Amino acid sequence: MQVRVFRNSGEAPAVAEIEITAPDGTLIRETAEFNGDSVEKTIHIKPLFLWNPNEPRLYWVNVRLIEDAHVVDSVQTYFGMRRISHAPTDDANAPEVLCLNGVARYLRGALHQAYYPEGVYTAGDVERFKEDILYAKKVGFNFLRVHIKIEDPLFLYYADTLGMLVMADFPNFGEGGDTPKGRERYEIMMRGAIDRDFNHPCVFAWCLFNETWGFGGQVEFVELFSPTKGRKASAAGVSADAAAIPQAKDAAEAATAKVKMSNVSSHAWVRKMWELAKTLDRTRLIEDMSVVHWEHLDYYAHGDTDINSWHFYMHDYNKAREHIEKVVRDTYVGSTFNYVEGYKQKSQPLINSEYGGVGALDGDRDVSWSFKFLTNELRRHSKISGYIFTELHDVEWEYNGFLNYDRTPKQFGYDPRIINESDTLPMDFAPISRVQPGQRVHVPVASSHFSTQKETDVILQWHLDGIDTLGKTHHLTRGSTAVPFPHRRVAQAHTIELEMPQATMLCTLSVEAIRRQNGDRVAANFVQLYVTPGYPVARDETPRALILRAPPADYVRSEWTGYTGNRDEERACDACWGFGHGYFEWELPLGDADLRKAYRVRVLAEASSRRMDTPQTDDDRFPSGFQILLNGVRVYETVLQNHPHDARGSLTYLRGGKGAYGYLAHATAEGDLLRQVAERSDGRVFLRCAVPQTSIAQNGLQIYGAECGRYPICPTVVVEW
Repeated sequence: MQVRVFRNSGEAPAVAEIEITAPDGTLIRETAEFNGDSVEKTIHIKPLFLWNPNEPRLYWVNVRLIEDAHVVDSVQTYFGMRRISHAPTDDANAPEVLCLNGVARYLRGALHQAYYPEGVYTAGDVERFKEDILYAKKVGFNFLRVHIKIEDPLFLYYADTLGMLVMADFPNFGEGGDTPKGRERYEIMMRGAIDRDFNHPCVFAWCLFNETWGFGGQVEFVELFSPTKGRKASAAGVSADAAAIPQAKDAAEAATAKVKMSNVSSHAWVRKMWELAKTLDRTRLIEDMSVVHWEHLDYYAHGDTDINSWHFYMHDYNKAREHIEKVVRDTYVGSTFNYVEGYKQKSQPLINSEYGGVGALDGDRDVSWSFKFLTNELRRHSKISGYIFTELHDVEWEYNGFLNYDRTPKQFGYDPRIINESDTLPMDFAPISRVQPGQRVHVPVASSHFSTQKETDVILQWHLDGIDTLGKTHHLTRGSTAVPFPHRRVAQAHTIELEMPQATMLCTLSVEAIRRQNGDRVAANFVQLYVTPGYPVARDETPRALILRAPPADYVRSEWTGYTGNRDEERACDACWGFGHGYFEWELPLGDADLRKAYRVRVLAEASSRRMDTPQTDDDRFPSGFQILLNGVRVYETVLQNHPHDARGSLTYLRGGKGAYGYLAHATAEGDLLRQVAERSDGRVFLRCAVPQTSIAQNGLQIYGAECGRYPICPTVVVEW
């Protein structure tokens, strides 16, 4: 290790006394005599403790300036020892894997825009840095990409001490900033940032530019916010019109062409900045540009780079699966995919440097559903060394964080670590599928084993459970088998074969890898299957019960003080909703059944409050009073706490919605209560779900059907004999 110490005055004789405390408490003491105003000293570090996110070992340093045998000044600091590299895999044509301290490590990252509601660029309290990092570790991330911002050194201090790898972006100039003065300012900033933060062990990579920001890549946003059809359009700071480019059809196409022509110059300058960064810091990975393909920009793939990255935002499972497989298939040594003309894939590791199911302009929506299946798809492929999910926390214009902007957590409905840890079990299967009763299903399960501890004797266990249309849970199938679990690799583990039940059920296939020796869980995952031949029948008779069902949108009466849903839209969603207070009522014919002979009547309904927007579930409750009445007799009353949206709303997602679901209300009428209901019966049962006018909370009501929400249950009355 090389130490350089500076002092203000170089006249008097002086000595630098350097005291280093190793992580195990060992003291290393060295001295060096000043020759002028500085001194350099090479110190051999023994014992050597390497820094990593699980063990952020640091050496603490006290440097004293001694003149005339007196300590006239002292400085305290620290450093960490670690090495970033990449290494070949078994496939010589594949990208190499990222390594930390010489061993492959799967990087699980989140985009961290590092904005703060109390100060935007500046946190109101240093504890905020610590809390952000600790939360990221809690949900399974081991690195953060600090996005287009040079962050406060105290943030890097907490990353060093708590154990969080950091990819550090440099700020990009905006559209119009790619000018000689802009380039000059960028270079000054880049040099200063690398010099300031060079000694932070947490920083493992520098990212020079993000996407096409400042190079004309925001043309779409310009057009979106300020339509200029037939007028001048701005790109890369230059106004262009159709007359300037004779072959252009309109101003937008002319602006696009002008951007393309500027690519050659921009590319040369980006390459120059990459070469400069490599001379300034040879200890870290340098990415030329965090790449997203824009159809109209020719250059903005990779040139010279230490990382081959790409971005995508997709909420459709099948499209995302196809996209990721294409990237993996087309990335190999010698491939020109994702590179500009004249450049090819060499040994650079392949990572996804931005992905998500909710983009910047998609509104406030749930990310828990897409995070799971997108991350699952990335983890299935051995060529991919890491990913960066967008993002850790919401910002003013993006609502796709694990946390809200004020750092309150969102609810996922599952532990995100099952897919976001060193060890996981990626499944080559949709997050939810519609299947037929009795159908045989094959579910391939892989292992992605990158934890520090090597697992050598692993058992794969699985169990299939289901909930039926009456809310009953069924334990259907269990199995286990020994599986290969190769260390620091992705490999096929086992294909599970299942036969679906004959009845309609929402089933969950849960898988676990456990240690044979003690049964401890190593990794886990799950997928869901909706087993159904069609919508549950309206009338179903058994020897002991009569089951009556109604699709939510088939109500015969409703009255609400606020807005109510459109009946066609409600049928398409298999739900109904109203705002304020009011009710929905369904008419269920009894036929020749006599309620007076029943010993019990049960009512099932999935219900929530109803809000206009669709934010992911969090602690901001949105309550509403709720009553269930049979023939005008109240049989159930509660408060619905919220209108939740997260991965638990899997049937809503299967139907193309945004993950809304409700709470399962289970009411029972028997004895005197049942007699009151029977006395008011005229061969029909009137089922009413209401938000009463007397309720303190009147935030509307949504009723879910058998193919919407969390449960395969529509409004149901069960008459039991």
